[in-house]
Amino acid sequence: MKESATFHRPFLRTKGFSTFHIQIFELILLGKANREINRLMGYTPKSHMVVDHSRQVMNKLLSYEGLCKRDYKDRVVYPRKYQFWWKKLLEKHRDTLIQKAIIPEYYEDVAPGI
Repeated sequence: MKESATFHRPFLRTKGFSTFHIQIFELILLGKANREINRLMGYTPKSHMVVDHSRQVMNKLLSYEGLCKRDYKDRVVYPRKYQFWWKKLLEKHRDTLIQKAIIPEYYEDVAPGI
């Protein structure tokens, strides 16, 4: 019998770029696997949300640097391979990202699993 997850994905109230995206990207830069991040964040093991959220951060970093997405596609697809490069960009633009990002709000009265 499979164990049910005790932690469920939070029901986000806010849409758009948030500090939640930056947290996920930082976990990727620490070398955590997507499945592990999915488990930590309450997503299903094969969820694509970690990839989608981290790509938003990477695309913003590329735009802050004035770099073309097409030319840096390999670095977006394989962020762990270029993690030191991404860390450098994140440190350089962290303040700007934090200013642009909204603080996520969650629904509190929604039961998990609905």
